[in-house]
Amino acid sequence: MISHIPKVLYENKITEVLDDIRYNYGKLTRKGYIYGLIAIDQDAKIIAIDSRFDRKLNYWDLSSIGAALYGVARQGQDFFETEELERASLIYRDMRLFVKSIGKVELQKKGKRDILVVILTDNEVNLGVIILQMSNFALKIRDEIERNEKMKETLRMSEQEIKAHINRLKKEIFKDKIGTIS
Repeated sequence: MISHIPKVLYENKITEVLDDIRYNYGKLTRKGYIYGLIAIDQDAKIIAIDSRFDRKLNYWDLSSIGAALYGVARQGQDFFETEELERASLIYRDMRLFVKSIGKVELQKKGKRDILVVILTDNEVNLGVIILQMSNFALKIRDEIERNEKMKETLRMSEQEIKAHINRLKKEIFKDKIGTIS
């Protein structure tokens, strides 16, 4: 269980949009439970989490699983020679993991990056309403990422740079009680 989350992940404009998705879903349906929403890029770099993210969840693992699911779905898209992938989901008996691409963000010299929203819910949540909510808020998320140079810097990071970045975040959380990522 991760009880401490770096402020950079939940004190930003994207968090506000994710919170709006959660709040508006609840207002519309009053059905089901959303454990957490995460905005990531296609390589699982976390951009933001919603402020009510279930602290029993490991957001690093959830972002990795979401990006992997999206990657597998993209391979299927290529294999079947289909149109652009819209969404992917895993459905368990009591939970659903849902990943939706909300578009691409242009990063100079690094090309475009797919931006994804990963949602973990119970099986009572109406995914149709969630899809509608994400469609309504996707432009806000993309616009905010394109305006925020710090977020774009994170999305441009290489694998080595992201490992160093994660180590800095872990030190912020755990105050030198941990080792380094190799």
